[in-house]
Amino acid sequence: MRLIELLPNFISELQIACEQLGRSDLTAQLETVELDNNTYSVETRVAQLRLRPGLKTDLEKKAEQDSGREPPSVNESLILRHRYGVKVETDNVGRLRKLTVAQGTDIAQALGKFSPLRQ
Repeated sequence: MRLIELLPNFISELQIACEQLGRSDLTAQLETVELDNNTYSVETRVAQLRLRPGLKTDLEKKAEQDSGREPPSVNESLILRHRYGVKVETDNVGRLRKLTVAQGTDIAQALGKFSPLRQ
């Protein structure tokens, strides 16, 4: 399931933060990325969301090819300005692979059945 479907407001806020940094490549990935797994530490209140690339439509693939953008940065850690304190990590080809949320209690609870806080 796409992360934007699970946490629409949070992802919209992260997209704005990425745009402010001039990282439209991350903004586009946040549209399609899917939640692979997540953990939450009660002691530290840190949520970690492991991500996998989502499937792109043919229209999205064509737009990406036609855009002429430079390739995304690889193996990167980036701190986003967000009220929860968010670190974004990319893999060796520039795809989003993990979000770490410093104050992640609300995020873990919002994930519902996907949350480690479930009973």
